[in-house]
Amino acid sequence: MFKNLTKNDGQTAKIIARVSIALLVIIIVVFSILLFRPQALSAFTFQFIRIKNIFSYYIFQGKPHFYYLEMEKNGNDIRIYADESLELTYRDEFVIKSVVSDDLTGKYITVNVEVLGKGKDDISILLKGIDLVNKLMQDKEFTQSTGSISTYKININYNNEPMASVPMKVIITPQDWLRFAKDSTNVKVQIEYLKKAIAANKEDISVRKILAGIYFRQDNLDDAIRLYKDILLIKTDDTTAMLELAKCYIKKKDYDDAIVLCRKLISINSQDVQAHASLGFALFQKGLWDQAIESYKQSIKLDPDNYMVRLKLGEAYEKIKKINLAIDEYKYVLEHSKDTDLSLSALGDVYLKNNKYDDAIKYYKEFIKKQPRLASAYANLAQAFAGRGQWQEEIDNLKKAVSLSPDESAIRFNLAAAYEKRKLYAEAIQQYQHVFKTNPNDADAIERLADINFKNKIFDQAIAYYEKLPKNSSIYANLGFAYGELKKYKASAENYENAIKLGSKNSNLHYNLAYTYGKLGREKDAIAEYEKIFPLTKEVLSIIAQYYLKDKKYETAINYYKRIVVLEPKKAASYASLGYAYAAQKKWDKAIENYLIALKYDREDDELYANLGEAYENKELYAEALKAYTSAYELNPESAKAARRIPPLKIILLQKKTHK
Repeated sequence: MFKNLTKNDGQTAKIIARVSIALLVIIIVVFSILLFRPQALSAFTFQFIRIKNIFSYYIFQGKPHFYYLEMEKNGNDIRIYADESLELTYRDEFVIKSVVSDDLTGKYITVNVEVLGKGKDDISILLKGIDLVNKLMQDKEFTQSTGSISTYKININYNNEPMASVPMKVIITPQDWLRFAKDSTNVKVQIEYLKKAIAANKEDISVRKILAGIYFRQDNLDDAIRLYKDILLIKTDDTTAMLELAKCYIKKKDYDDAIVLCRKLISINSQDVQAHASLGFALFQKGLWDQAIESYKQSIKLDPDNYMVRLKLGEAYEKIKKINLAIDEYKYVLEHSKDTDLSLSALGDVYLKNNKYDDAIKYYKEFIKKQPRLASAYANLAQAFAGRGQWQEEIDNLKKAVSLSPDESAIRFNLAAAYEKRKLYAEAIQQYQHVFKTNPNDADAIERLADINFKNKIFDQAIAYYEKLPKNSSIYANLGFAYGELKKYKASAENYENAIKLGSKNSNLHYNLAYTYGKLGREKDAIAEYEKIFPLTKEVLSIIAQYYLKDKKYETAINYYKRIVVLEPKKAASYASLGYAYAAQKKWDKAIENYLIALKYDREDDELYANLGEAYENKELYAEALKAYTSAYELNPESAKAARRIPPLKIILLQKKTHK
């Protein structure tokens, strides 16, 4: 009994102690609320609930309730209550100082800030809004341009169990996308960020200018033009956008639009140096040299030390053949500008174009002193030496250029051409082949390789190169000849035919094709080609005449032989051939007539006497025939016709004499 009473008394004492503590805590809480949140006097219900919760937590060991976070944001103290959210931009920094809950000591309370958290408990840790903003914007699935995003939370835990959470409202602004674009080194990523920045602020022109500039540098001119036009819709008098738009038009070679825009700019501000310069460039590209000169001069008037414009003015003067004025501009730049490279090069070029090789060499050498590793400078110097006929210096400088830029095809091509000009074909082929290996589609190098091999009668190699080229009549003709020389007559004929189909009027083509047809046994086709030759030579006329004579088309043959007589009226062969044609037609009188004329020009032709004898014999003029045969035999005892006919004719004449 005594023990039971003692136990009950002990329990009662514990309860009294807890109640006393609870009452003390309640007094402290009420005092705190009244002191630090006087507005709570009008929220008695909230106070009552909190007192009840604290009493329940400490007396009955209930679960604590969360009320608010004590925080410092950007140097200012703030409270975030359970029903509120923490608003953050990329500029914000904050520290969670404490958690206000039923657990007044905070002994079992921890805080974890999603994404930004540094460990198990983020109380008293400096955290930055920029880290959270960046995390959201770098998320591939994130598509929102601007506004607030409540994706992440501040989690409050009691004994490592979730007790409450406070949403974080992250504000994304156009400046965030612009910041990301500036920080990125990847152009594609920059463009995407800038597009989002523009979508977030429809009236912003500065971001559009940045994006348009990127498009311009990437040669994405259509998008750049679209953006500059958008800017001018927003701000119609933005001269910077106008000038950049004009540059886009120039780069796109849309010179008419560039000219219109530059003139509009000048009407707004007649002192705009760049507008005058850009107008001059657009006019220059249109071939309006005089107008370009006036625009360049106006630009220089406003800015005398704009050396690039002076160089362009010099180019324009060159176009209208005012060479001395061009030289004056180049020399002005040379004398006044610290950077003399362009003016030295321009002076070398203008003197070279005007065949003043000594002056060209002088300035190119000065340029090389400043740019000793520039291959094109040596190539230009080589051209000047070539103009002066110093071919060894030409080759030496081209070799130097090649050594500095081994893969520059144009320089190697020029070196090959220099070798070819000096008939150094092996060296030329070596350089042309290097060009060909570097660029298998370089038609100029292929054609030179083909022509050199053709010229040196290496026909199989010539064919291999010619077959790689786009065909024209000249290439077909060379292929025809090369195949013919290799006795590949079918291929030869096909290429000659193609050359003629493409409109070549060269008589040699018809001759070669006719010859090739002859080799193929296509005699009729050969004659058709021979007849197309103009003017017909004696050789061709003779071939045609012989064909028709063999074909027993005597009149046609005779007409061709007559044309030979017209060409060579004092040659025995002309009349002998015509006489032979008449003889084939059995027109003996005409045959005799032409044989006799032939003998006036050549009395040593035994065959001519023999043919004359035959004609007389067919006319039964046996004495004349015997005389002609005898002359043939005397000139050539091996003349079979004369030897065979003389004895019978002597018998005939003897018989006639006897009969008399």
